[in-house]
Amino acid sequence: MPQIQRWYQGFSYRGNPQELIKQISEQVQRHNLGNFIPLLRVEKGVKSRKQFYFFLAFESLQKGDIPTEIKSTLLKLSFFKSPIPGNRSFSYEEIKPMVGVGFAERYVNRVGLIPEDIRQQLLQSAAVISNGIRLEPNQLYLVPPPPRNQNLSRPGYRCDQCNAFYLHQAAGICPVCSSDRRSNAPVQPLSLSTTTTDFDYYTYLSEEAGQPFRMNAAELTGQTDRGDRTVRQRWFQDIFINQEIPCVQGIDLLSVTTTMEAGVDIGSLLAVMMANMPPRRFNYQQRVGRAGRRSAGVSLAVTFCRGRSHDDFYFQRLESMTGDPPPPPYVDMESQEIFLRVLVKEVLRQAFPVARLSLQASGVSLTTDGADSVHGEFGTRNDWSHYEPEIRNWVNDTANEPIILQVLDALRVETNLPNAGNAQMLAYLRNDLIPLINNIVNDPSYTQDKLSERLANAGLLPMFGFPTRVRLLYTSWPSSPEPWPPETGTVDRDLDIALSQFAPKSQTVKDKAVHNACGVVELYPQGHRVTSAAGLFPALPNSNESVGLCGKCQAVVFPYTGLNQPPPGGLEPQKTQCLVCGANELRYIDAREPKGFFTDLNPEDFDGQFEWQPRSTRPSLSVRANVPPPSVIVNTNAAISDFNENIISVNDNGGEGGFDFYETVRIKERQQAGAYFQKPGAYAIATNNDFVRTSGACYRIALLSKRKTDILLVNLSQWQNGVFALPTKVEGRAAWYSFAFWLRIAAGALLDIDPQELQAGFRSVQDQSGRVIGQAFLCDQLENGAGYCRFLAQPQQFQNLLAQVNPAIPNSIAWTWLASGHEADCDTSCNLCLRDYRNLPYHGILDWRLALDMARLVTDASAIIDLQTPWGGNANPWLRLIQGTNAPIPASFQRLGYGSPTHFVTLVGFVHQSPRRRTIRILRHPLWQDDHPEWIAARTAAETQYPNYEVSDANPFMVLRRPGDYV
Repeated sequence: MPQIQRWYQGFSYRGNPQELIKQISEQVQRHNLGNFIPLLRVEKGVKSRKQFYFFLAFESLQKGDIPTEIKSTLLKLSFFKSPIPGNRSFSYEEIKPMVGVGFAERYVNRVGLIPEDIRQQLLQSAAVISNGIRLEPNQLYLVPPPPRNQNLSRPGYRCDQCNAFYLHQAAGICPVCSSDRRSNAPVQPLSLSTTTTDFDYYTYLSEEAGQPFRMNAAELTGQTDRGDRTVRQRWFQDIFINQEIPCVQGIDLLSVTTTMEAGVDIGSLLAVMMANMPPRRFNYQQRVGRAGRRSAGVSLAVTFCRGRSHDDFYFQRLESMTGDPPPPPYVDMESQEIFLRVLVKEVLRQAFPVARLSLQASGVSLTTDGADSVHGEFGTRNDWSHYEPEIRNWVNDTANEPIILQVLDALRVETNLPNAGNAQMLAYLRNDLIPLINNIVNDPSYTQDKLSERLANAGLLPMFGFPTRVRLLYTSWPSSPEPWPPETGTVDRDLDIALSQFAPKSQTVKDKAVHNACGVVELYPQGHRVTSAAGLFPALPNSNESVGLCGKCQAVVFPYTGLNQPPPGGLEPQKTQCLVCGANELRYIDAREPKGFFTDLNPEDFDGQFEWQPRSTRPSLSVRANVPPPSVIVNTNAAISDFNENIISVNDNGGEGGFDFYETVRIKERQQAGAYFQKPGAYAIATNNDFVRTSGACYRIALLSKRKTDILLVNLSQWQNGVFALPTKVEGRAAWYSFAFWLRIAAGALLDIDPQELQAGFRSVQDQSGRVIGQAFLCDQLENGAGYCRFLAQPQQFQNLLAQVNPAIPNSIAWTWLASGHEADCDTSCNLCLRDYRNLPYHGILDWRLALDMARLVTDASAIIDLQTPWGGNANPWLRLIQGTNAPIPASFQRLGYGSPTHFVTLVGFVHQSPRRRTIRILRHPLWQDDHPEWIAARTAAETQYPNYEVSDANPFMVLRRPGDYV
């Protein structure tokens, strides 16, 4: 009788190995393929998102014969599109070095059992799922422990080597000590023993912790459904109505986010626990202050610090988190733009009700009676054609002039605006306002349907700080248009956050379930149903303007080139020559703005872990931004520009150019007995589940966010010979980023505002000579700007800003950073200088010494930039790193095999002590280039003194961060 053979076929895949195993196992189970595929093995040592091999085990009469059931179902999935070249059949011995031997198999072999017998016994039982030999929890049962002896101990088995105790014989050998991967490792047996009186946490919980008690936990976050929020607050405070059952619905522990930080009285709390160190002192005090209210006698506040730089810093400096002074508020009373926005808002607020009554009396059909919005009830964009003549008449009617003048008088109180006279403002309202609104209404780049929201995003109305660029993530497909937006099944985020958190492949945790985002869509009510529209702007497959991203100089080019059609899916973006640095590192991608997001409608139970979302790029300023000619600030080395432009963020799926969106999406609606419905305008990636099915054309599209705001751009008028911050080098980018964040901190100190009111960054461009240069920028955090950058651009105010780099001025930033309490302890950057919670991604590249050097150069073109010259009455801060008994730089070089510091003219170098390593490293400032005179002199001296040695540079910035570069 022919014998069944087991053999393997291999495939390559790039992605998450756990997700691959899970989805293949689900398909095997769904199609009852366990008899054909008993095992799936994955290459050992796999890292997520890296390419790896996996192998399917087949059992058939003839090796290489794949059953028809497999070909018609499983092998049609995308996981199997890349078989190992040759499509050959492997034996277990051939793949064993790649996949390794699992713990269970090693254990069975050492016990002396036959693995196949064990597998068959498991398969014949009801306690396993055949594919992959996974346990079925519903078919398992618990065996009570043996009774206690007279001395209250229990009999069992103990390992003499690791002291592990087991109530089961475990085949006579220790599972822990006998799990060694080496085939010749000794087997450690178990011996008869009893439990001891040593403390054991799980024994304590099961037998000594007292009677069981209930612990019902619930979430209360920004993504909690609106209808559930008040109910959970009420249950947490033991308030029950309508025959609710306290012992069932009462909540003992509430897991909250910053939504509970202010404005909600949750009652008297016994304890507050924070899962990470809050961003700032006022956040911390708001949160811990929740405990101990309403005369609670005893309360507890516990903060858990994560393993990251922000948490570690405040763990070591508790007094900074509990006692730092709060930033005082700031109101800009000299901004013409803010004045005009508030004026327009009040004039339209008074004009629209009159216009609405007039239109209704004339029988004009409006989309809504006002379209409620935080920015004003001004109807929808489509209604504007009816409102326009009414609003024009209202502002030109002389009978309404006293109303407008009364508004102007109220707004001008305590302001000093030379161009806000009555005649000027009346002319603006009567001549300019209506054309401005028309332009915004007809501009397709604005996606808002409510007129007031559209005008606010365009900068014509005040934003008031409300997040109106909100995007929804639909965790269930809404079936009813009332209420709208839906009160359940959605999560909302501002677009800049949604760009990452809701992007395809990301996960969102809500109500103890993990929701996997997979696509984009715009949903809106239409009559008695919910209608879908294009989830991207522009819609697919329409043409679009591409975005260029350079991997070398970090330049962002938008718009880059026009695309007649979107790029096909499955292809990474091509690289071309960068317009700025000339390197073939510019990727041009098709990036479109998402209007809304949806999940694969198949949530999973939250087990404490989930995949973090794909990150979007840093806030960037395009090379092609409309920047006015710079103004040179007298008595400085600065050239600055202030303007209103778009700040761009892109999520290109980790450098892959975007996500592969399919143009046709069909949704399986649970309310319709499992029927599938095509959703026009919904685009999704392949999900491989039964609820969202994709087909049709596939395009690789990145996600884009544009936010228009005020920007202050800062550049150096001239550089010294041999000193330069080159954006194509790590040190150069570090200098620009450090300087940009220094500008933000200095602006906060000058304006008495929280530095978080501003964003910082840099861009790479070419100057008139074709050289690649960097430019630091600040932009207002608020859309349309809050007036900060415009204020800082005034020559006198910018000079006041640069005064923060003068260490001779008490309490200036330089004075504070050069103080012994900071200078001696901070080698690179810390939360007392450049770091804060919001710039965590930049912490590794920020350096306070580089920031001050850049600020000194912006202040004075002749400032001496080196590692030893004193800064006025202060020692050069770089000197502590390279000189003294505790200097970290010499210690690092000596650990790498170099000798003691050696002087070469004015610089310090290190000679390698090994005769086989004839290398000399000479320290120079991170901003020095190869044409610096002192570097040339030092290198020449070293080459003369050590003629057969290789002489190269080193700098403190790189030595502290990447000492391995100098091995």
